[in-house]
Amino acid sequence: MFAKPRNGWTDILLGDFEGLGSYIQDVPVEAMDACIRALKNGTPLELHFDEEGSEFTLTADETIKIVAQGYYGPEEYEVKISRMELIQQILEDMEEFFEDWVEWPEEYAYFEDDEAEAKQAFYDERVILLNGLLKEFKEELEKAK
Repeated sequence: MFAKPRNGWTDILLGDFEGLGSYIQDVPVEAMDACIRALKNGTPLELHFDEEGSEFTLTADETIKIVAQGYYGPEEYEVKISRMELIQQILEDMEEFFEDWVEWPEEYAYFEDDEAEAKQAFYDERVILLNGLLKEFKEELEKAK
C-alpha cells in the first residue's frame, strides 16, 4: 500500500487507486494507531489522508472503499482485498520502510548542522515510538488471527 517515503511524501497504491500521503500528517503513527484500534475493537479500519489540495478516506470492513475528494469532485474506488490483508500489508510497509518512517517528520529534515545532538535525540525518540507501535500492532494482529 505505502511506497518508500521520499522528501515528505509517500505514494499510496491500492488496486486502481493512487494517492499521496504528506508529511503534514504523521502517516506511520496514524496508520498504525488506526490498525491497532480496528484490531482491538473489531471495527472497520478508517484512514484519512490530506494530499495538500485534495484528500481521501479509506474504509475497510468487509470491503475496502476509498472516497477521494479532489479538484473534480468525489470519486469512489472499491478494492478487492480483505480488511485483514490490508492490515497485514500496512504492517509489512511499516517494517520494510522503518528507517524512512523514523525520518518522516518535517522536523527531522530541518535540523541545522550544529544541532546534531538534538537531531539524534529526536531520532532516538522516534525509534522508540515506532518500535512501540509496531510491537503493539503485531500483538493485536496475532490476537485477531
